[in-house]
Amino acid sequence: MEQGFTVRGLRSRTAELLMVPELGGRIISLRSLKSGREWCWHQPRPDWLWRNRPGDAFGDSPQAGIDECVPSVAACRVLDRDIPDHGEVWFQAWQLEPDALAKQELAASLRLAITPFTFRRAIRVGEDGAFVFDYALTNEGDQPEPYLWSFHPLMALEPGDRLELPAEVLSLRLDGGLGTAISRGDVWAYPEPFPGLRLDAGEVPGMPGGCVKGFAGPLETGRAAILNERTGDRLELGWDASAVPFLGLWINRGHGGFHHLALEPCTGAPDSLLEAMESWHQCRVVPPGETVRWSICLSIT
Repeated sequence: MEQGFTVRGLRSRTAELLMVPELGGRIISLRSLKSGREWCWHQPRPDWLWRNRPGDAFGDSPQAGIDECVPSVAACRVLDRDIPDHGEVWFQAWQLEPDALAKQELAASLRLAITPFTFRRAIRVGEDGAFVFDYALTNEGDQPEPYLWSFHPLMALEPGDRLELPAEVLSLRLDGGLGTAISRGDVWAYPEPFPGLRLDAGEVPGMPGGCVKGFAGPLETGRAAILNERTGDRLELGWDASAVPFLGLWINRGHGGFHHLALEPCTGAPDSLLEAMESWHQCRVVPPGETVRWSICLSIT
């Protein structure tokens, strides 16, 4: 239990994962069993978990750990439907599947209330010790349905942390932020958009303070990591870039008093499904009655 909420977990040889089904399947802890490092960020207060209701802004949520965003990240209106902030699943109570639990998997399916999708996520420990996230999105309607999906992991920053992205990532297209020199739609060189400013070191203009969100892709290599050469800690995400071709990068260095970053594999860009359809032309569509599937591997060493 954590603050009155039931917690379910998985453990590999090197790490432990904890999630709260009742709070949108939120993963609240990723802990290294080697170093004890806690990778998941949460607010520095004793009551850092609470329930949310449909229609709540994501900024009024706990914002702790890892959420799932589908079928949009930003609130928008698409096909005469109002899609809420950060999508339709993060505030729902998830019911874990008993058969999957018996196989040591954390799995749940949710029928979305606004868009005609069923979303399923199952987490298991792979043979190599990584946590494997298997996803399925089914279009239950009779028309093609556009969607965005984004992994949304808020990770705690530690001194010495550094981002490791594929060599093909030479720029980021911005989708917002707060601070000097940040303008939506700009393209920044990666990892050093301005002399002496290193995004791969978790730096943003105007520090302390400010935040930035940008996208890399479409990618040929689905991989991103946070590593710390001082401590030897490493968290790596791996995925099939043909199914999930974009990577969102969020760095917050003081907005709201928070310091965290997120590596966000995603099926399209930017955060708004409407803009992904009409401006960036980078979203995917599920035909009626069909299911799309993808996976992410998360390893902690």
